[in-house]
Amino acid sequence: MPPHPATRSLSRRVLLRAAAGATGLIACSSLLWPTRAQGSDLSLADRIKLLYSNQFHFNDRGQPQITVGLVSGVEEVTLSAPGGLVVMPSGIGGTTIDGGMRFTIRLQRARPARQQFAVVLEELAGSNNGAIDRAIARWKSKGFDPTDHEVGTVFGVSGHVLDNRRVLVVGERFTSEEEARRRAEALRQRHGAVAKLHPIVAERASGSLVAEDDARGLRVAAEGVLWFAAKDGGPITLHQVPVDNNAAPRTEAREYRGSVYVAIDRHGKLAVANLVSESDLLCGLVPAEIFASSPAAALRAQAVAARGQMLAKVGSRHLDDPFLLCAEQHCQVYAGRIREHERTNAAVRFTAGHVAMRPGQTQLVDTVYSANCGGHSEDNDVVWPSEPDPQLRGQPDPLLAKAFAAGITAANLEAWLRSTPKAYSLPPPEISKHAYRWREVLDPNKLAGNPGIPEELGRVDALEVSERGRSGRATRLRVTGKGGVIDIVGELRIRKALGGLRSSMFLVAPDKDGDHFVVHGGGHGHGVGLCQHGAMGMAEAGKSYEQILAHYYRGAKIVALW
Repeated sequence: MPPHPATRSLSRRVLLRAAAGATGLIACSSLLWPTRAQGSDLSLADRIKLLYSNQFHFNDRGQPQITVGLVSGVEEVTLSAPGGLVVMPSGIGGTTIDGGMRFTIRLQRARPARQQFAVVLEELAGSNNGAIDRAIARWKSKGFDPTDHEVGTVFGVSGHVLDNRRVLVVGERFTSEEEARRRAEALRQRHGAVAKLHPIVAERASGSLVAEDDARGLRVAAEGVLWFAAKDGGPITLHQVPVDNNAAPRTEAREYRGSVYVAIDRHGKLAVANLVSESDLLCGLVPAEIFASSPAAALRAQAVAARGQMLAKVGSRHLDDPFLLCAEQHCQVYAGRIREHERTNAAVRFTAGHVAMRPGQTQLVDTVYSANCGGHSEDNDVVWPSEPDPQLRGQPDPLLAKAFAAGITAANLEAWLRSTPKAYSLPPPEISKHAYRWREVLDPNKLAGNPGIPEELGRVDALEVSERGRSGRATRLRVTGKGGVIDIVGELRIRKALGGLRSSMFLVAPDKDGDHFVVHGGGHGHGVGLCQHGAMGMAEAGKSYEQILAHYYRGAKIVALW
């Protein structure tokens, strides 16, 4: 069976070190998964340590393995496999117990984690020490006592050293997550803080897990974590997985490749995670990102972009959870075998190990993507508080490059949004009728109470965009109401404040009677990086996946790492 990944960097000064010229993963030997004969058992401390790791290993097919959190916060878990399950109380490589087809796992004597939540003031590239020092000095001048914490990791593979480290400049700490979030939002509005939280764990959650096979009368207990694998190497079914379908809450059973472990989340409840190869993981998530019916080159481009996003998030998210990534939109939507499709599987396997790298080939490109750029993509630092990224510069669709080389400005915005210029990102009607250009009508009496617009503002009398990005996307919106005036800053916050608009690429004006606001908009999503509809259009026109990626991630080089 494949080994488990190993450890996560939680401090700027304690890093995984890597060197060029190696095949496979290079890291501090003390942090690697130990080589042990079958029947040898890890200590409890080792088992728990490995769950919170940021290091991954390669399976016998030469692919890295990733741990993905499937379910958290539950009291009971049911797993099954038609050919029966093997239970590993001390982890892969240790003692094994043959079981039947179905196990129910419950938790006893659970204790939640003891931790604090630090408010993130600013986030920077981990390699720029000068910028880090300047950021700390800047926040000190505002009266804060900032410290820096490094997230992410450094790893070497196939002669490349990859560095996805980021430094978080953090301020106040809170024991209450809710209180920390309120403070973070207040600092965002007042000082432009990043407004996310960084967990600092003093003591991990603990407890005893009991797995019962009623059909065989088998009961297995272990502290902290229990591992499971299918005897025949097939998939494992996790029952009662919550499904978010914007309707009545429901659950479903889902099959997952690889092995599964049940651990204790930070709240002292059960968490289920899947240890799976990166290819099997991508096979389960790429169909959730793009239509499986898309041209092959678009599917391949999406597979490379999704792989880059997966690797870029390793060690930078879920630092207080017993897995690397989650299966939700916060990381990448992953539903296991239930969502797989033969066409997207083929694209994943065709591009196996291929990633987009920056010039110099020491850093991954941040291969973000959205559904439709509206004909013009956007600069990353316009959409998110971040440094300008040379690979993520806003630019027009290739078919519009001559006409809109200077971007979308006040002079051409209205003509741009009230027309439908031919572009690769203009999808056919059977794909979408309301992604490239759209229209919404807003009731001024119903805007107050939306996220970012307080109830006391009352009826909204005016909406005025005061700042825009290169693509015409609104980045600052002034809202005037009966109860006062507020400014909403940020592409996503503006969209939410106006009821969940598809994009912030819009112009707004009162209707002829002055009773409503009419919004003319373009695009669907933030518009940074790969435009999925644009990729489909380029592929339909005969462009290769390398050409598609080269357009959306300027200066990037596609490299095969494994």
